[in-house]
Amino acid sequence: MPTFDYAAYDVSGKLVDGVVSADSERHARRILKEKKLLPSKLTEVAKSSPKSKLGRTSKVNEFDLSLVLQQQAILIQSGLPLEDAMRMTIEQAETDRQKRMVESWRSEIIEGRSFSEAMRRSPYKIPESVLAGVGVGEESGHLHTVLMRLAEDIETSAENKKTVTRALIYPATLLGASMLVVSMMMVWVVPKITAIFISSNRELPTITKIIIAISDFTQQYGLYLLLFGLILGGTISWLLRDDDRRKRWHQVVLGLPGLGRWTTMANVADWSRSLGVLLGNGVPALAALKISSAVVTNLYLRSKMEQVTESMRRGVSLQKALEENKVGSGFLVHMVGSGEASSELDKMLMRVSDYYSLRLANAVEVFLKLINPILIIFMGGIILSVVAAVMLPIMDMGNMV
Repeated sequence: MPTFDYAAYDVSGKLVDGVVSADSERHARRILKEKKLLPSKLTEVAKSSPKSKLGRTSKVNEFDLSLVLQQQAILIQSGLPLEDAMRMTIEQAETDRQKRMVESWRSEIIEGRSFSEAMRRSPYKIPESVLAGVGVGEESGHLHTVLMRLAEDIETSAENKKTVTRALIYPATLLGASMLVVSMMMVWVVPKITAIFISSNRELPTITKIIIAISDFTQQYGLYLLLFGLILGGTISWLLRDDDRRKRWHQVVLGLPGLGRWTTMANVADWSRSLGVLLGNGVPALAALKISSAVVTNLYLRSKMEQVTESMRRGVSLQKALEENKVGSGFLVHMVGSGEASSELDKMLMRVSDYYSLRLANAVEVFLKLINPILIIFMGGIILSVVAAVMLPIMDMGNMV
């Protein structure tokens, strides 16, 4: 049954929007009329799927997907049929995006398709690891258990990405704000004050001369520097659209102090957790390895994981494949070897993921505690220099009087 996005006016004249399932557009309009809504816009979801500027289906928000899967798991475990569970989720959805996503799944299920197939045909891009896990859950009859594990996997992966992003955004925002304030002072405040000192034809302190020189440079070339920075950023962004260039850049990132280690830990944690969840849910090893490789966001590290998959395809053990391709640390290799020896590889991989996630969170926390005072001292030094450059000539003039 098709799903339609609508915008309609209620009896009070207020414009509301939502989704409705109907056999046709005429049927959808009749349903809205029964709800005392006057439609102003009605579009089939498949035709209004969220597209990016390049025309590709957009990826669903990870936290939205995790929440929806958890709700489905709880409702299915309570004994509700899948379609009814989805209907309840739609009614209780917190955002329109969640509502539209689940409605698109439900419309496919009503037409007789499986849950995994409904998710695959959805206009919202669902990760392959989720699709594979749901398919196995349907076959094994333990769908609610699989959905809950997948939701936890998605949530943990999103938290790892958020941890690294937070470590980069905070100092960048603080530095950006401080540079913006200093630039405004150099362009508008400092010139007006220092003009008095320059007109007096008196010898100025060295720091005042430096600040005046920086102020003059900023006024003359600041706009050109800003334009150059925007062009440079746009050019780099365009160049990195190429997979080969982006792969080489990701290799450089892995070699950077601090950031490279964080990126490795986040990606290995996501790969380990995804592989552990898939193996634990009964997905064949080679298929699970292929799907888990797609979870790795660093293209260079992803290529290494794909080489591991190829080694396994030739009959090599996972421990040996990781050693040959130099993936991860000795801890990962040791835990994988222990898991293979004890036939508990999925559990060992989950422990590896927890270990790297904890290490990542601790490393970022230490970094933020160290960078805070450094940034404050740096910003304070800049502001103190500007104040000193202004106050020293004023104090000198006062002494002369």
